[in-house]
Amino acid sequence: MEMERRVAMQGAHGIRWYLPQIIVALFVIQPVLDVISYWLIETGRPTILTLYIRSLMLVFTVLLGFLCSKRKWAYVALGAVLVLIAAGHMCTCVRMGYQDPAKDIAKYIRVIQLPLFTFSFITFLRRTGKAGYKAIEKGFAINFVIILAVEILSVLTGTNPYTYANKGIGVMGWFYWPNTQSAVLSAVIPIVLMLALRKKSILPSLIVTAIGFFMLFLYATRLTYAAIFGCAIGFVCVLLLCRKIDKRKIAVLLIGAALCAAAYPVSPMYQNQVAQRQVAEQAQREVDEQIAQAEKQYHTTRAADPEVCLLPVYQTYLGGMLERFGTERVMEAYAYTNDVTQLKDWRRMELLFCRFLMQDAGVAARIFGMEIGDIVQGERTYDVENDFHSMYYLYGIVGFLGILLFLLYFILLVLRALLLHFSQYMTLEIGGFLLSLGMMLLHIAFTASILRRNNASFYLSVVLAVLYYLVNTHHPISDSRNIPCTTSEGKAVET
Repeated sequence: MEMERRVAMQGAHGIRWYLPQIIVALFVIQPVLDVISYWLIETGRPTILTLYIRSLMLVFTVLLGFLCSKRKWAYVALGAVLVLIAAGHMCTCVRMGYQDPAKDIAKYIRVIQLPLFTFSFITFLRRTGKAGYKAIEKGFAINFVIILAVEILSVLTGTNPYTYANKGIGVMGWFYWPNTQSAVLSAVIPIVLMLALRKKSILPSLIVTAIGFFMLFLYATRLTYAAIFGCAIGFVCVLLLCRKIDKRKIAVLLIGAALCAAAYPVSPMYQNQVAQRQVAEQAQREVDEQIAQAEKQYHTTRAADPEVCLLPVYQTYLGGMLERFGTERVMEAYAYTNDVTQLKDWRRMELLFCRFLMQDAGVAARIFGMEIGDIVQGERTYDVENDFHSMYYLYGIVGFLGILLFLLYFILLVLRALLLHFSQYMTLEIGGFLLSLGMMLLHIAFTASILRRNNASFYLSVVLAVLYYLVNTHHPISDSRNIPCTTSEGKAVET
């Protein structure tokens, strides 16, 4: 018995020793796979290789987490919940006529990666404590360097694909999905900035602020531009709340944000907005001409006979919806507008398409959602560009509430810790990871860039796991009374 106990202890120590290295490896492989996927797509090849690698990585991580966990029942319970949701969703799809089960299941696996990775990283942190947390910090720092290097190489080699390819605006690097890479940048930079602010010297803060804000500035999306000011104001508040009144670091953050604000008229984001307005103005003139021709042809006016006069315009912009749901229904939903900015608004179009589908599908679809193939009309997929909405339309009330409650649990957990023991838990680390979480929640609210994207959801999983670990550690990672923050030997709660 004694020999068995020693072998078990040696095995446990071995696992704890390897887990930090595994954590770093899981981080590094994320941008590498993104770059490989980009070049596979760019050269017209299928991304089945990276899909297989990501699937194996998910299986490996969850299996390792399960084997390391002392709460295996939690994994079993999570698995049962996910299987039950999948069963309800698939039964509903069968009743509606399942078009492509394999593709639908693959999409579902992308969604459930979030809770599975989160559970696994919570286990890793429990088993490794400080070493696992430091490995996560290292992973964020390494990925920041990799992403920066990829962006620089893409610009120097003239192969930058641009954030807005049709306008040639924005430095994106060799990453394929603009909104997803925007979410990744907005998640990584706050953590790296937190690491720099924790240093006693001002130089790391100056370097990371300059590079990080410049990357966000050049990316050209509204959310990355907003992330500059979110990081600056957020970290100033965190420093003050932690009683780390280092005027030099606060000045660096505020000056960096002020320079980006002053450069707004020449920012790529502003250039994109100007280009969009110019396109919209030209399109509006064409719409007005179409309406005038219809009024002349049918000897009527738009006010007197809107369906007749607006039909050519709606066929141009909303032809698929008219074909699927009928002219009258679609025009009523748009209040018979001739405003081209509304008619060209793809997000509104996709939301309306899915809303009509859900209305027609019945109660079962509202509970468990619809198949991804149901939202295809002709050659266009009306997949909503908003993660929360997509959870409802694809996985129903059950799926939407499931993901919402999952996220709320971690948010409320941190808020409770701060309310009960503010001085103990208001640390630079918790502030940094909260800012990263906030940036990702904004992307979830306004884009379809995280919950169904297995690269971005990985970062969200890690952030949630770290926040759980920090508020369930007897001694927080940093002491908010010291400058700079230093890592203590706090032991994680073993369960």
